[in-house]
Amino acid sequence: MIYARAPLRISFAGGGTDVEPYPKLYGGAVLSATIDLHAYACVRPRADAGEVHSPDLDTAAALSGRRKLAHSVLDRFAGNADVVLHCDAPPGSGLGSSSSLVVALCSAMAELQGATLAPYELAERAIQVERGDLAVPGGTQDQYAASFGGFNFIEFEADGVLVNPLRLRPEILAELQGSLVVLPTASIQRRSEGILQRQIEAYEREDADVLDALAILKEHARAAKAAVLRGDLGALAEVLHDGWLTKRRLAEGIATPDIDELYADARTLGARGGKLLGAGGGGYLLLLVPFERRGDVVQQLRRRGLQPAGVSFTDHGAQAWRARD
Repeated sequence: MIYARAPLRISFAGGGTDVEPYPKLYGGAVLSATIDLHAYACVRPRADAGEVHSPDLDTAAALSGRRKLAHSVLDRFAGNADVVLHCDAPPGSGLGSSSSLVVALCSAMAELQGATLAPYELAERAIQVERGDLAVPGGTQDQYAASFGGFNFIEFEADGVLVNPLRLRPEILAELQGSLVVLPTASIQRRSEGILQRQIEAYEREDADVLDALAILKEHARAAKAAVLRGDLGALAEVLHDGWLTKRRLAEGIATPDIDELYADARTLGARGGKLLGAGGGGYLLLLVPFERRGDVVQQLRRRGLQPAGVSFTDHGAQAWRARD
């Protein structure tokens, strides 16, 4: 039996500039960090076709999607196995859970076959599965984040991808971690494919407003990188807020009235900035609140029947190992 896990991530800025064909034409950049939530894979080899289980899912459509992912990975590695997949966050959370699951399973299959995959190779295998074999629309930041782990500024160019690990001072990392809150919206089980397809179609037809928005989002990633390195969380909050306003220009459906109202309420309570994680339409709302106000804001959100949670960073990427007897 092989066990594997890969971390989920939060994306601070630049999301959308990693979705092809934009990065090959103009170059993209994102700032993201992995958190202490994971996708898990268990693999037991067998001679014939195996079964795929996902005990954290309870709908036929969701189970079918996971099984397709798993079978595509098994085909890529030309192996048969029983597979168990599960994740600490629900589908549609905006935390990159689907990509982390694929990375975890690719890591497990590589371990099963005695192969050593560097983080770049592991991410590329997962991208081949999701974007190539299954033709699922989306970007490529999630696979690199899950493979490498940690705080990364990731650049996407026509000739390849460069992952730049950031070394934040411990006190900056602690203050940032203590200033972030994730808040589930009413639409966790959102479907992002339609939003991403509309975004892709918009910049394929060279929609000037969408191309301008993507250029701004790329600059936001650079500004967010500079802000976290110098520990200027006020500047980071402004980038998050401006990024959320800009991202809404990419496609219809990214924002909803309920999400707008929730974000406005959070700002009224004391959040300095924030954004919706993932492609849009639902998922988790990321909020940045002043360190000293965090407790008050969390309590007020709970009084409104909401379920805010903290964020804990992790610096490890995908891991795989052989189960002990």
